[in-house]
Amino acid sequence: MIFDELIYKRPDMVEFEERVSHLLERFDRAESFHEQFKLIDKINAIRNHVLTMLTIAEVRGLLNSSDIKYQEEQQFINKRWPVYEKVTASYYEHLINSSFKGQIIQKYGKQLLALAELNINTISSEVIADLALENNLISEYTKLLANAKIEFKGEERNLSHLDKFVASQDRAIRKEATEKKYELMEQHEDRIDEIYNSLVQVRTDIAKKLGYHSFVELGYARLSRIDYNQHDIAKFREMILKYIVPISDELREKQRIRLGLDTLEYYDEEVRFKSVDTILRGDINWITEKFKTIFQQLSKQCGEVFTTMMNNKMMDLSVKENKARGAYSTYLCDEKTPYIFANLNGSRKDVKVLAHEFGHAFQMAVSNQKNNIQEYILPTKEACEISSIAMEFLIWPYVEEIFRDEAQNYKYSHLEDAIYAMPYRASIDEFQHFIYENPNISSIERKEKWIEITQKYMPYKSSYNHPYLARGSMWQQQIHLFKFPFYYIDYAIAQICALQIWTKAQTNKEAAWSMYMDLCEQGGQLSFLDLLGHSNISSPFENAAFENMVDEIKTWFVKYEQLAGVKQK
Repeated sequence: MIFDELIYKRPDMVEFEERVSHLLERFDRAESFHEQFKLIDKINAIRNHVLTMLTIAEVRGLLNSSDIKYQEEQQFINKRWPVYEKVTASYYEHLINSSFKGQIIQKYGKQLLALAELNINTISSEVIADLALENNLISEYTKLLANAKIEFKGEERNLSHLDKFVASQDRAIRKEATEKKYELMEQHEDRIDEIYNSLVQVRTDIAKKLGYHSFVELGYARLSRIDYNQHDIAKFREMILKYIVPISDELREKQRIRLGLDTLEYYDEEVRFKSVDTILRGDINWITEKFKTIFQQLSKQCGEVFTTMMNNKMMDLSVKENKARGAYSTYLCDEKTPYIFANLNGSRKDVKVLAHEFGHAFQMAVSNQKNNIQEYILPTKEACEISSIAMEFLIWPYVEEIFRDEAQNYKYSHLEDAIYAMPYRASIDEFQHFIYENPNISSIERKEKWIEITQKYMPYKSSYNHPYLARGSMWQQQIHLFKFPFYYIDYAIAQICALQIWTKAQTNKEAAWSMYMDLCEQGGQLSFLDLLGHSNISSPFENAAFENMVDEIKTWFVKYEQLAGVKQK
């Protein structure tokens, strides 16, 4: 079951649609719920196989954008994926209208039908061509950034390569690297604006054709947001402004003082200490072996899952030429295994990235050995991010394996990362709401709005004087705006939940691990708020979740700042 040895065969989508349609006809004629259960299993087996093939093709295409075969397969996916969604919508319609709906809920849980009812209105035959165009635009953006290169230090480097130098302890190097990064983005700025304009327009057209007021409502439905709405998200952003932004500003000022700078510039953000806290001591093999040891210490099951993924090459972690940017975890249904895609570049953030993606992978491995329901592979988006973000913090007791005497600085920087990320994510979210509520504004107006929003959530950035940033173009490098609209705030929602597990771990590691395992074992069978209730986690839409967690964070920073300060060599 080595990933490179998995056989890919392009699925025949016409045959797929015909086979499922035939089974759904039998489903309607079924005279017992037992017969319908068997048909559900057959339909899911067919769906899972098609999804496995498409996932293999997508991963291989992202691993190498110059691989002609898999770039052609990506074009096939872009064109034919809407057919998969249409067939799935038909399946959902039959579930909802089943004569044995009550028994289906009893066997599979209410979440399956709730997801079906929400997602049935996210597609129709009328928007198939529009969905293909949307997918093509996303692919163009992804490929553009994967292939973009610029000369730096005598070599052609892509954005992932530059990221390592952006975090250099040498201020001159990180300034030059950051300027090169933005120079590279400026070279493609106009085309990225055009791609985003087109995405906004096609998504708005899709929403209108499906009967929505704007793409905002469709975007929420695509994310399967069952038990909360735009009002709750707006309230959540307000709580970030109230509780998190003041801490973020205070930490940035402390960072400036620690680094001995008169002014914290845009190229200083990634460096937190004067000591060498940003460069790891080994290569990809070194860090994977270190993580193998860490996960074995964390739990026997964690160690087994990670070791199996290593042995089966179910992860690709290196920065490579023509490899797409970013990191994500996915799942191969037929093989019942997760897969991790990442670009580790030797910076301290590699530790966070790998822990995060393995958190996703571990949840999928734990909850899916006996699950064949595709809808339950992962919880809904905001819930699945809890297991990944919490894993970042659960490895804290073991990071000395990697950082040695710099481990405390890593923890400090990591907790800072969590604080700094939330206002940025709130900015992205508010920006998206504005864009899709005003889809016809110009690119210039869009960038002016970005500047206005970021000054509210991240006021320390208002002094940054790089022309690319001053034009309000920073958002262009955030793939979620292009590929996963409205998803980015889910990380902040999950952060508040994960930090509650971290808070528990400060006094009782066993209880924290129990909360975490409960989340993982539930998989996707519960809605977001039901999952939180089941795992004894406070809703992030309530002030109590912020108040308790923020108090613990402040206490932790006060407790460890002196120790962290000692390491500022």
